[in-house]
Amino acid sequence: MATVATTAPLLHRFLGIGQVLLAAVAVFFNYRGGIAKDGDSVMLPVAYVLVGVCAVLVAVALLILKPRVPIRPLEQPVDAYWGTPSTVAQIFRVWFLLEGAGVLSAVAYLLTGAPVAAIAMILTIGTYWFCGPAMFAKA
Repeated sequence: MATVATTAPLLHRFLGIGQVLLAAVAVFFNYRGGIAKDGDSVMLPVAYVLVGVCAVLVAVALLILKPRVPIRPLEQPVDAYWGTPSTVAQIFRVWFLLEGAGVLSAVAYLLTGAPVAAIAMILTIGTYWFCGPAMFAKA
């Protein structure tokens, strides 16, 4: 039976792989013609609204939720840190908001094809990978 100490970092990896695959699909479909029609004036405001929501999600995750995650004391083993349910729950909140921002930005790019959505997609996915298990456990 796998423990939380081994499944939490694995969950981060699988969520990140899903984000990258979704981004690849969005890029592929936009390369092949995309959903948005040229000259569609409705799609650009939609892109900005969705990117704004993504920015709020990332800001909440990094500025509000991430500082609440307890720092691992140097004498505490990494497995014990990941085995603490309250700590893992707080880390999951950060990851799930960043995951949501990445998915939403990929959907925004898929629907609109706007460059601002592509930039947001790259930044949110990069931020998600940057806030991985090593950042919290400081192993």
